[in-house]
Amino acid sequence: MNHLKTQLVLLVLSTVSLLTGAFGQLTPSGDSYGPAHSRLGLLTSRMKAQPTSNPSRQAQSPGSPDISFTFGMVDFPGQMETIAYGVNDKGEIVGAYGPELAGGGFLLKGTKFTEVNYPGSTYTEPNGMNDSGVIVGQYGTASNGEQGFELAGKTWTTIDYPGASLSTANAINKSGDIVGVWYCCGLAHGFLLAKGVFTSIDVPGAAYTNAFGINKTGEIVGQYGNSDGSAHGFLLQNGTFTTIDYPGGYSQNYLGGINNQGVIVGGYGEPMTVNGVIYYTQHAFIYQGGHFTNADVPFGPPAVTIPSALSNKGVIVGEYVDNSGTVYGYEATVGP
Repeated sequence: MNHLKTQLVLLVLSTVSLLTGAFGQLTPSGDSYGPAHSRLGLLTSRMKAQPTSNPSRQAQSPGSPDISFTFGMVDFPGQMETIAYGVNDKGEIVGAYGPELAGGGFLLKGTKFTEVNYPGSTYTEPNGMNDSGVIVGQYGTASNGEQGFELAGKTWTTIDYPGASLSTANAINKSGDIVGVWYCCGLAHGFLLAKGVFTSIDVPGAAYTNAFGINKTGEIVGQYGNSDGSAHGFLLQNGTFTTIDYPGGYSQNYLGGINNQGVIVGGYGEPMTVNGVIYYTQHAFIYQGGHFTNADVPFGPPAVTIPSALSNKGVIVGEYVDNSGTVYGYEATVGP
């Protein structure tokens, strides 16, 4: 989501086939942790984005009104890899950079990049940020597995779901409520951390659940997987789960973020290989008022578009992969 926010590689090999949903490539590696894990826990191979223009693109999909997108690139200076994970209403973007995302995290304000690295960590990946500037994400050290974090001002706080072998914080809303993923015994579960209290999020009957986004009213979006290997997007609203999948019967779907107007960004597709790397979704969409609109990046030409977040100002951030396998960070502004 980078873009899957899940540490799928941590799951035992017998269950890996159940967890190969959205957001990118999956390279099983037992129970190893490392800087190659993206926001979504998927190993990725990235190269430096090349300068390009910022064209507008008109996109349509079944039943949707015409919506335009203006695309741009996010490229940490002097690095081979950059991925944008989160964006707030001020247009501030967080993400990670460097070979296999080992360089560290960043905050982008305007045109200024600032490094964001948990003290003593071997890698840091900021995943989300609210308008107060509070950042959440994940970090790893040489001695410990991956843990979630919150950065408020200059104060770092570790986020660990009780009893979890690994935790990742994915998004934070205006009230400071945080959603993420926790792992135990080879299974992935979503979580909500609100007012200091953890609540596990599990779609009934699902093989796994991942929580990716939350808005100011507490609506949560994410992904769940079934035992047949299919993956689906979900909306959790007032205690009720609703499945939201792009039309057409695609086996792999996810919802990456939701803004305060209830507009959702996500992805869909089928497993495919680009330059030796497997991606489980290839296309992006926004969902509003019952309508789906395709939101694929027009650069490249792109083989894969993986959105991860959407602001209230209609700014999407994520990553895209061209047909040579080169991976880029991007942002897109949604227009009427």
